[in-house]
Amino acid sequence: MKKKCIHCNHPNNEGWFYCKECGKKASKSKFTTNMYMMSAMGKRTDVEMSVQGIDQNVNEMKKRMHGN
Repeated sequence: MKKKCIHCNHPNNEGWFYCKECGKKASKSKFTTNMYMMSAMGKRTDVEMSVQGIDQNVNEMKKRMHGN
């Protein structure tokens, strides 16, 4: 990991993702979207996406926690 921001050269000894000085990404990405899509995780087809309200989400989490 670079020890300086790629935009403003401010020291980044702690390895923060975003620069504390300029607020931009402190270093270049190690993995591109194409690299991710070629991985086993990127090829998964069993992932389901949905939109739900916070109330519904909390209720479903409670059900899972209590086994109902």
